[in-house]
Amino acid sequence: MWRFSRCVSLALVLLLLASCKKEQQRLDISDDILSADTLIKEIIEEIRFNYADDIAREKLEIGAINGMLSVLDEHSLYITNEEFSAYSQSTRGSFLGVGIEIKRCREGVEVQSVIDESPAANFGIKPLDVITSIDGKDVQDMQLKDIVSRLSSDSAMKVRLTIARNKTERLDILLKKSVVQIPSIKLNFVDDIAIVKITHFNENSLLAVSQATYKLIKKDARGLVLDLRNNPGGILEQAVGVADLFLVDKKIVELKSRNADESRLITSDSTDLLSGLPMAVLVNSGTASGAELLAAALGENKRAIIIGEKTYGKGSLQTVIPIPGRGAIKLTTAYFISPNGNMIEHNGVSPDIELTKEELADNTTEIPTANSGSGIYVQDVAIKRAVDLLHGISALSEDG
Repeated sequence: MWRFSRCVSLALVLLLLASCKKEQQRLDISDDILSADTLIKEIIEEIRFNYADDIAREKLEIGAINGMLSVLDEHSLYITNEEFSAYSQSTRGSFLGVGIEIKRCREGVEVQSVIDESPAANFGIKPLDVITSIDGKDVQDMQLKDIVSRLSSDSAMKVRLTIARNKTERLDILLKKSVVQIPSIKLNFVDDIAIVKITHFNENSLLAVSQATYKLIKKDARGLVLDLRNNPGGILEQAVGVADLFLVDKKIVELKSRNADESRLITSDSTDLLSGLPMAVLVNSGTASGAELLAAALGENKRAIIIGEKTYGKGSLQTVIPIPGRGAIKLTTAYFISPNGNMIEHNGVSPDIELTKEELADNTTEIPTANSGSGIYVQDVAIKRAVDLLHGISALSEDG
């Protein structure tokens, strides 16, 4: 009996020790959190009282928040109240930026089109103007994705540009970004081939592409070119919806996340609005996120031929989480897996027909832009290649 009581007592002591150890571990974790919180506050105070210039506490707090988020990835970031308001507007058919579409050229970056009533339009920037430097940095030393970022809402609210015009004029301008109202898509025709330019994916994109599709059917178009160059993405559901318009019972994308609620497989329905009409998709290094998802879905399912450059490599979903009264955080919550099982993040989407920078710079064919009513033309070898290809496929189909 004594031995049994002794065993019971020893067991109770062990349980008590284990409980105390767990409690100590919990306290240690709490102490670490408290210590880190105190450290951040102390550093902020030291900077405010000892830094050479006066600096607002809010600016330091935002810097600390962005420091935490930058450890995660390049797409997670803090959004101020002003930026959050602009972001909300962008999903409804507007966009925070300077209001131009660009492409690479020998001298730098050429302006392809200017959106009406945008900061660029109000200053007088014109198609065929060439941007040679951004914020004092030569654009020849910058990747296209970084140039696009500088001109968009993901960076500072002002941007300084050096522009060459007609090889004789030089303009140094400072543009303040604003919310620019832009159409989700632009529809043009080159001969009997429809060109649908999707600038980004907002809440109206799917409807706009559907309407454009019906128009090209009525005009008896022999093919469709989806131009996704410099498309930064946007609303995931809209990009998925556009893919669904042209795919029959195919895998569109798989969302992969450690959060079970975010992980899912998305497939298309059993209807192709174009009934197999030949398609091509134009991409470049500025094609990102939902635009990459769309290109991969159409290309890997053999529904369209991808033409251009390897895409940006931003194959991830960012969820915007509001912080009441203090803006929001944009947090990466899932990754895109293409129909063939490829991770798009950091890898991008490779074209079926790759156009070199030399080919893209050596344009010889004049193609009317969306602003063709004003008599403005630009040279676009990618569109010429796509149009020629679709004419050839269409001719072979008719012969068959």
